[in-house]
Amino acid sequence: MTEAASTVFYENFEFGTSTFNIKQDTSTGHAAVLWDAAKVLVKYFEVSGIDWKGKRVLDLGSGCGLVGICLASAGAHVTLTELPGHTSLLQENVENNLNDCCSGSWRVQECVWGSPGEATDWGDVTDMGQGWDFIVGSDLIYSDASTPHLLKTLQHSMDEKTSFLLSFELRREKDLVRAGEYGKLRRSGCSGYGRSEVKFHIRPLLPPSYWSDFFPFKNFFALSGRNLDFD
Repeated sequence: MTEAASTVFYENFEFGTSTFNIKQDTSTGHAAVLWDAAKVLVKYFEVSGIDWKGKRVLDLGSGCGLVGICLASAGAHVTLTELPGHTSLLQENVENNLNDCCSGSWRVQECVWGSPGEATDWGDVTDMGQGWDFIVGSDLIYSDASTPHLLKTLQHSMDEKTSFLLSFELRREKDLVRAGEYGKLRRSGCSGYGRSEVKFHIRPLLPPSYWSDFFPFKNFFALSGRNLDFD
């Protein structure tokens, strides 16, 4: 079947010494489009100095797969996730970009956010387990309906060694407030590992000096905790 040229397109993206060709398809929903928050997050990782070799990474809401692809190429063992029925483009991008140049490992898995055992409008919640070194994601804080479920997945999947970083584009002021609710819940002693001990940050994702080289605007923020700082 011939792909419709009006909806399918490709974008090259450089990470370290590699160039990845990311397929997108505007006809299949927002998960099949490469959003700027993913690009900013990957650029942060490129300059952060984090050693990804051997790290177990859970990539939530992977979309087209750029973040997970870049981290796997840097040596991480990455699980890329999307909603049921939305993993075909993700799988295709990962296979096309990593099969010949991956120093880490990867797998694609369907994932429904929430507390394991719950049923949601998107299906039964997926238990992603624990033992992750990092949990990452981009442009996940945008929906009043899905954000509470995202929080539950984050809380369940973290343990004493997990760091997390979620990037998001600030489109509505209330999204910044909603992101702050993560910090309030963590400090309140919710169930799970030592919530009061988690260092918590909401701030611009990249140092100001970097913006002129990458994006001419500064409305990208990050929600982060444990062992990840921006100073």
